[in-house]
Amino acid sequence: MIEVTKIDGSTMYLNEEIIERVENTLTGQCAVYLIHGGHIVVSHDSPTVAEKIREEKIAQLRRVYGVEDSPKTRNPRVRKILTVQPGEV
Repeated sequence: MIEVTKIDGSTMYLNEEIIERVENTLTGQCAVYLIHGGHIVVSHDSPTVAEKIREEKIAQLRRVYGVEDSPKTRNPRVRKILTVQPGEV
């Protein structure tokens, strides 16, 4: 789950698996649209929310593959998967 701050300043945690898309609003906030049709406006910008989602996905992959959170990963194939930057795929 990722931590986001709502407009009123309260914190909530979202399951990143149910996020459909993230869009910037004209006021500098962003709307997080969920797969069930709802949305939440948060005080972060969309690149920040996207980075939080990316970090959580990487952490999940590390847990699944038993990879240490270290640049000296033993398996080079897993290291390559976990270090792909946005836009490289």
